[in-house]
Amino acid sequence: MDTVIVARKSSTKSLIESCLKVYKHELKLENSRYKLIVFTERGMASRDGFRGSVFKLGPKVIGMVLDTALEMEKLIITIAHEMVHVKQYAKGQMTHPNGGRSRLWHGKKIRAEYYDCPWEIEAFSKERVLANKVFKIIDKVYTGIDKTKKQKNGKK
Repeated sequence: MDTVIVARKSSTKSLIESCLKVYKHELKLENSRYKLIVFTERGMASRDGFRGSVFKLGPKVIGMVLDTALEMEKLIITIAHEMVHVKQYAKGQMTHPNGGRSRLWHGKKIRAEYYDCPWEIEAFSKERVLANKVFKIIDKVYTGIDKTKKQKNGKK
């Protein structure tokens, strides 16, 4: 899956890029023929009530928008949640017939409250598992930095 990230800050772009690499691997999207375009926008959660969103931009193009005003932990979890939706589109599990607002889940029309929708149940169930993979990598990096500092200062 080719990815384009549109972000103002290089540090934000790097974080998103790193998360996407892990999540694409875990969700088996590395060889997908879809293209993902990630946009960033500050303040969506406070203004609109959501941290991220995923949508079809074209036949093989998926868009994602993320609230980059979120603290880092919430942003990492949000990227994981939204990547589950990317997987759902890329693997044909979720579709929008004729580009409309209604969604089909495995070919069936679903009418349910947000938290009862099967695509949200899956995304919420996987977001922490995915995010924890990134948190473990971050922990290893910081643990390694801390060990290196102690060794330079002659401490064990």
